[in-house]
Amino acid sequence: MSQRASELARQFEQAVADFARTVEGCSDAQWAAACNAEGWSVAQTAQHVSGQFPLEMEFITAGADGKPLPAYTWDDINGKNDSRAAKNGAVSRADVLKELQAGASSTAAYIRALSDEQLDRTGALPLAGGASVSTQQLIEGGVLIAHVTGHLESIRSAG
Repeated sequence: MSQRASELARQFEQAVADFARTVEGCSDAQWAAACNAEGWSVAQTAQHVSGQFPLEMEFITAGADGKPLPAYTWDDINGKNDSRAAKNGAVSRADVLKELQAGASSTAAYIRALSDEQLDRTGALPLAGGASVSTQQLIEGGVLIAHVTGHLESIRSAG
């Protein structure tokens, strides 16, 4: 286990813990409030974060393994997101928290086991116009940690 991987896993776990505390503290009115950035309710936005780990892991595992990063377009991603949001309008805080903890646990364990070599591997990211990104950048950036924290800020400012 690398020190960098351990620190990335810690940062991810901290972001998820902050997110979980915010979800737990939402009143019913807050849970139903709209998040301006997403156009979804807090419930839908929270479920988006808790349910996104499998897709995010497609990018991270491909990067770590030196394989081509997924060739999704923004239309593909937005379609998946909007479809899931439409299905999850009535999701409960308990369901989001359960999914969040399960997904975060396995994701953090995977990150913690990465080597420095895997963190440094780069690949072309179609979602960023083919820019070269490292596995570490995927973990830190909008694919994982910044994804959680970005939506957390949106949830905190909802209503």
